Amino acid sequence: MFEIKENSRRKDNADFTESRVMDSRKSIDRFINISPQNYIKALEDTMPKKSMIPIILISIMDRDNKINMTLDELSELLQYPKTGLSVIFGEYKRRDFLRKIRNGVYMINPLISYKGSKYERDKLVYSYNQIKNGNGGLK
Repeated sequence: MFEIKENSRRKDNADFTESRVMDSRKSIDRFINISPQNYIKALEDTMPKKSMIPIILISIMDRDNKINMTLDELSELLQYPKTGLSVIFGEYKRRDFLRKIRNGVYMINPLISYKGSKYERDKLVYSYNQIKNGNGGLK
């Protein structure tokens, strides 16, 4: 009676994670949800290593937007010279991308990227601003 036909499209067996895109034209205050792992996978062979560092940092941050690694560990992970990373992190600080809390602990600005709900983002923004203003860690 009913014939079920198998879909002729090939299944992509790549192990990409799921991401969704919000229409940013509706409101400029909306965030876009991307998958850092997919971004890295798609562009790692075509982009210079230095330009991939921010997205790699976002992919390894925890739910508190923190990266708990020393520059030595990050240098090894990113396969990038430690002195070069130190200079880059100084530039990221000037551009308000991340802050150093203490040796081996960095926090990414939650207005750039965060994991969790809007409520969690608001808590992270408060915490980040405390650190930025010198009330919650090293400037």
